Amino acid sequence: MFKHLISLSLCFSCTVLAQDAIQAKLANESILLDITAPTADSYVVVGERGHVLLGQTLTDSVQVPVPTKATLTAVTHVGERLWAVGHDHSILHSIDAGQTWVSQYEDAGKERPFLDVLFFDELHGVVAGAYGSFMRTRDGGQTWQKELHASLLHPDDIAYLEEIRELDGEEFYLDELSSILPHLNRLSYDGTTLYLAGEAGMLAKSVNAGESWERIDIDYEGSFFDIITAGDKLIAGGLRGNLFIQSQGESWTQVDLCHTSSINSLLHYNEQLTVMSNNGYIATIDYANLDTDPSCNDPQVTVIQNANKVTVMNALPLNNTMIAVTSQGIASLVNQK
Repeated sequence: MFKHLISLSLCFSCTVLAQDAIQAKLANESILLDITAPTADSYVVVGERGHVLLGQTLTDSVQVPVPTKATLTAVTHVGERLWAVGHDHSILHSIDAGQTWVSQYEDAGKERPFLDVLFFDELHGVVAGAYGSFMRTRDGGQTWQKELHASLLHPDDIAYLEEIRELDGEEFYLDELSSILPHLNRLSYDGTTLYLAGEAGMLAKSVNAGESWERIDIDYEGSFFDIITAGDKLIAGGLRGNLFIQSQGESWTQVDLCHTSSINSLLHYNEQLTVMSNNGYIATIDYANLDTDPSCNDPQVTVIQNANKVTVMNALPLNNTMIAVTSQGIASLVNQK
């Protein structure tokens, strides 16, 4: 398979001037988009208008100041070191489990959000986002390098780009490549393979930390918003409630969730798959024992809709509670078998 990687180095100071996030009394009830747990008994949440909250339970979260007002879409950690990313190509960093933050990178002129961030260790990490945005650091975020990965495109687009390169030269090729790359929505790493879910049916995997990519074949052209592994299963979820599960070496199985609300996140915990979607839909799936044509009517699949139809963005288990981030703040995820 044709693979192409172009790397453009950018060096920036670890601290970039930016406006502080709005301190809001009801930040814990605002739109929150991602959550991570840097210690065994604490979580960090990020969301709209640069909100960052720290807590240990559902009711004790506190907002901490950060040097941006841009909406933060994702957060990750390695030990007590955290990175959060979001709109305006913002990348924030904390070395103390989220108590204090500095800006590592920002480019408001791009008007393109970063949508996910993943670190392999304290030094080596990647971010991904809209319009094929992809950057890498090997020094903990002191410098970031842009990368354009043509191998993420559909083969027809790759052939078109090669014609552009031959006829119009490298500069025009690069401009066209950066304009047609799909949105890159979610990164997932299983310790060996890095996975990527994106726009227009794009699923991809990499065995070298994203330096090169191989597209994953699937008969679906809608956007994907998450991809994870669970045992020998590869699971992808996306637009309009479309959920697919693949056993190693086999074809994809589609799970009918009996709703058409887009899937935001997938969580593998206690041998169960939890699927979190718009409009308050939460599905719990016994993925190892699914029927050949599974739906929400099967005993292996439980789908509920919360009373207020509150969109669930993501969740994690902490202190015997499944803590979720939603369109109305922090909540308890109760659909666990």
